[in-house]
Amino acid sequence: MKVAIVNYGNGNFGSLLAALARLDLKPSIWQRGSDVHPVDLVIFPGVGALPDVMLALSQRDLLVPLTALYHADTPFLGICLGMQLFFAEGDEGGRGLGWLKGKVPALAAPILPHIGWNTVSPDPTHGWLYAGLAANPAFYFVHTYCVEPLDDSLTAGTTVYHATFPSAVVAPPLYGVQFHPELSGRSGHRLLQNLLARIQQEARP
Repeated sequence: MKVAIVNYGNGNFGSLLAALARLDLKPSIWQRGSDVHPVDLVIFPGVGALPDVMLALSQRDLLVPLTALYHADTPFLGICLGMQLFFAEGDEGGRGLGWLKGKVPALAAPILPHIGWNTVSPDPTHGWLYAGLAANPAFYFVHTYCVEPLDDSLTAGTTVYHATFPSAVVAPPLYGVQFHPELSGRSGHRLLQNLLARIQQEARP
């Protein structure tokens, strides 16, 4: 399976690379638009701030080729900030990619960021994502903002931190998680396995 990680300019890929290596994957690292080529999965990692990342994608000539891959139905996995990039606009300032309709507001919580382990309540419609996991699996979170899809049916899981927010989104070819599977031990490993299996299944003629 050919996988690529988009580099926003900070190079913080250690945990993600290790998680993918445990899945026998050695991803390409895309730093400029000229690096982009057909793959089976593109990953937006969960590092940075929305306006800074959008600026970096523009300056590195990545916006046009990545958008072309999306319109060609290439699967994308967005992790934390990476999922927030899918949406149109955020409270952090500026606009995201706008591939999904919705907003990226700050969490409605008195203490931010939300850091640490928390549980996810799966949406049964997307039960495949959580196959082999506990009824309400725990994952590791580090974030101040969350997503607010215009279409509630895209929400594949929710989490409570003072208020309930979407912690997973499924809108093929876009898949997003607010938590960090690469930092979530066995649960994160299994969730990534489930996602990869689903993508491979849907790619079969």
